[in-house]
Formats: sequence, structure tokens, C-alpha cells
Amino acid sequence: MPLPSDHAQVLHWRAMRGIVLARDSNACRACGDSCSQGEADVHHLIPRAAGGVDDPANLITLCDGCHAAHHPNLQGTLARRMIERWGLRLARWLDSRHELADVDESLGAAMRLFGVSRLRTPQLEVILAALRKESLLLVSATGSGKSLCFQVPILLSRGYGLVISPLKALMSQQVAALQSKKVPGTFINGDLSPQEKTIRYQLLRDSAIKFLYCTPERFDPGMVREAEISEIARVRPSYLVIDEAHCIDRWGKDFRPNYGKLGAVRRALGNPPLLAFTATAGRESQQRILESLGIPEARVVVTGVNRPNIKLMRLNGVDDAARFLLIKNLLAIMPPGHAMLFVPTVKTGRKLQDGLQSLGMEVPFFHSKFGTANDRDNLLGRFTGRLDPPAKVIICTNAFGMGLDVPDVRLVVHWQHPASVEDYLQEFGRAGRDGNPSIAVLFTGENDGGLLSFMAEKTVNAAVVDVASKPGVLAEKLRAIEVMHKAATARDSCFRVAINEYFGEVLSPQRRSLAVQLVDLLFSRSVRTRRTPLCCDWCDGVKVDNVTDWVESVFAQRQ
Repeated sequence: MPLPSDHAQVLHWRAMRGIVLARDSNACRACGDSCSQGEADVHHLIPRAAGGVDDPANLITLCDGCHAAHHPNLQGTLARRMIERWGLRLARWLDSRHELADVDESLGAAMRLFGVSRLRTPQLEVILAALRKESLLLVSATGSGKSLCFQVPILLSRGYGLVISPLKALMSQQVAALQSKKVPGTFINGDLSPQEKTIRYQLLRDSAIKFLYCTPERFDPGMVREAEISEIARVRPSYLVIDEAHCIDRWGKDFRPNYGKLGAVRRALGNPPLLAFTATAGRESQQRILESLGIPEARVVVTGVNRPNIKLMRLNGVDDAARFLLIKNLLAIMPPGHAMLFVPTVKTGRKLQDGLQSLGMEVPFFHSKFGTANDRDNLLGRFTGRLDPPAKVIICTNAFGMGLDVPDVRLVVHWQHPASVEDYLQEFGRAGRDGNPSIAVLFTGENDGGLLSFMAEKTVNAAVVDVASKPGVLAEKLRAIEVMHKAATARDSCFRVAINEYFGEVLSPQRRSLAVQLVDLLFSRSVRTRRTPLCCDWCDGVKVDNVTDWVESVFAQRQ
């Protein structure tokens, strides 16, 4: 946790800067040009690296041009800062819709603090909405940069941001990442000693932190003392952030009861702007999440569902022996990269492992019962390239590598369709994150629905949900299975269109104002995804007997 002295150093530098600018009347001491407050740079006469101190006697005011002359190695950076400053000034002048919320060059400074030079789509849209104090829900794939969408607005705002995260370990990692960038943040959970919690609550009262991470259970009077709950409620946040927002949806597989109470928590905190994020939520789930949070009319931004570089193939009624051989052939023609073979159960995974072994292929199988925790971590390390020998192909259940971001997964195979369209998107979406052509193969069979229904019943019976709600929860899970089954087995429509419509992604971006386009030009970058004429089994007429030719034509598009 950052020490109070870090905060004191920031305040000291601001005071010194203010003294120097006032002394020099915001004029460049080198060329004499006057600068507005935001355009003046403060330069060390004796550099810090040579023992110079942050003292007014060692500091002078310079304009960007003269400052660049003193720092030849930073001329590009300083020139970019000047372009951003003047570009933003023009954008604000054009901002007749008041979409920019007084955005200034501090946006670029905040991005650079987090190690980012350019934003990805739709990060700028979300950041601008947050700076306008709007509430919204962002549905975007794992690894797409959702964290930056709330980190930048919180950093640029007065006060602090309260971030609700589901896992203690995840909170610890996120806070450590902030601290490595000298951003004051901390977390509070039940693992801390009373003394440590007292220190962190005092930092919160002193406005010495920008980010506070908690689990939703921190606001449960049955689990946490009322005095601790009041400590957070007393210092109202500038933003409330809900990470993994799909945990709010009581019909979802990851439902957490205390996530369902966050609407009341927001009201107790004074109704701050609410920014909710998830990697997976269909349109119905999106609406249930917003209603639970008390913001039913909030904007929903969906991105990353349509992945044109991933070609989708459904194959129905293929027997086991033919599946083994087809998987082997696909792996043989696959370009360098990784492959993931998803199975619904350990029994099925072992069957696939044995089938491939009979064809001369040794493929490791990752599942919850595999070896020790160290064995599982070693296999994960081999797949990600962290450990030797590498494992380029892996059989796995759906729990493997949640949050895993391996850019060159070229092939994802599902032995049968998963229990929902959300699950399928999350799993096949691990392919092609580098933008290169990739393949998602989905086998379907007559018994798929029966196995998934049986597994759903077991899950609901073991779930921490009140008994009266269990029939409704089960009914919704069975409906999700049926929706996925219908999309997976349809032979008269495009598979890609069905998935896009389920999530409600708008493929044609709305027309943006000239002001927003200019800011986008300054701070964003367009990601070029390799597009090919091929799409899915229905659009391209793919069947079992021409699968190999179709896959070869997909990978032939790669340059």
C-alpha cells in the first residue's frame, strides 16, 4: 500500500510548480513567450539524476519548444503533448453537443501513466461517457482493456473510485499493478488485521487514495461489522465500479447473492455514476443486470462479439472415430500456434485423449481432478510458453484458463455445444486474438441437451440460492441450453449473425460528432483485423466431406 509520504511528495511538487509559475508569470524564461497555465512546463536547471532538487531556485518555466531543446531525447513526446493540447482545444471549440466533459491534456497524461499511448475501440466512448458522469454497462472480451475504461476517469476525477471485484486474489493483483505505476490504491478484506484496516480507512478519510477495491460481501451486515460498512459509506466515491457484473444475474452460472444487493449499496453511497463491466452477457442478461443495479435506462456498449477473423463451423452427427481423425487432420494443417479442445466432462476428455493417442498423438488434458495444484500450474505454464516443454495443444474443460490471453490460438474445438451462448462466446473467443485467421469447430449430437440438462440440475441443487428460487433458476438454465442448441444445430441461417443478434452488438457504429472524431484521432488507434470472404458453415456450404479444404482456404489467407 502506498505510504502517506508518496501523497505528500505529490502535494509538495504541485506547490513548488505553482510557486515557479507565479514567479515567472507563466512566461517562458528562454524565449519570453507567455503560456497559459496548462501550456507551461517546469524544468529542472540541475536534473534530478544529477542531484537537482524540487526547489523553486532550481526550477524555471519553459514553453514546449524550449523545453524540447533542453531534452533532445524527449522531443517526440513533448511534440505529441503539444499536438494533443491544440487538438483538444479545437475539439472543445467544436463540441456543440457537450460530449467532451471538459476533457483536456490530462487525458493523455493519465493514459501514459497506465502505460498506454493509444486507446482501443470502444475505450474512448466509455471514458468520455464516464467523465460526463453517465452510468453504463460494457460487455467486452477478456483482455480487451476494460480496466482502463474506469481507471482513467477515476484518476481524472476528484475523490476516489470504489471497485467491486469478486475475488480477493484478483483485487490484490490489481492493486499491485496500480502501485507499480505509483497510483495510490488499496483493498480492504477480511484477511487484514484490525490495525491494517484502521490505517487504510484513515487513508480513505484523508483522501490519500484513488482506488479502493472490495468484494460485495464487504457491505453485508451479516459478515462485516456495521462500523466498517459506515467507514466506506461515509466517504462517498466519485464512481462505483462493478467488475464481473454477470455475477449480478441470478439466472447466470456465476451468481453471487451479494452482487444482487449492489443496487442498494449504490443508493447508500449517494448514487454515484456506476460503471459495470463483464466479458459475457446476452441482451436479456444485460437488462436484468441494469435493473438489479437500479439503472434500467443506462447505456449498454457491446463490443468484440463479431470476430470476422474467426471462422465458425458446426458439424452435426459425426461419430467419435470420425471426430478423432478430423481433429488430427485439422491440427496437421493448422499454422504455427495453439489449439484448445473443449470437452464437457472429465470422462469425455479422457475418451478424446485416448482416441487421439490411438492415432499417434499425445495431448495433455487439463481438468479439476488433474494432479496437484502444482501439476495444473505447470501445464498452464507449458501452454502459455512460460515453462518447457511447450504444450501447443491441450484438451480442457471450460474452467481452463479463465482470463487466459494467448494471442495465437488458431483452433478451438468443442466436443459438444456448451450450456449457453455466453459460455460459447467466451470459449471460442480465445481464438485469434492477434487478428489472424482462426477456426472454431463445434460438434453437435443428439444427446448434447440431455447431458447439459443433467449437469444444470446438479449445479442448481448445489447452488447457494433460496429454495423457492431454484425452480426458476433451473428453468432459465434449461432455456439457455435450448437457445444455444437451436443456434448450434440450425442449418438454414448464418451462425455468426445468430451470435451477434443474441448479444446485441451494433456492427455499424453510430455517427459521431466531429469533436469526438477529432479526440479519437488524437488518442485512439484502429485495430486492423484480417477479414476474409469466408464466414461459417452455412454461408460457405461446409460439410464433413469438405471441411479440410475449407480450413486450408481459411489459413491460406494468412500472410
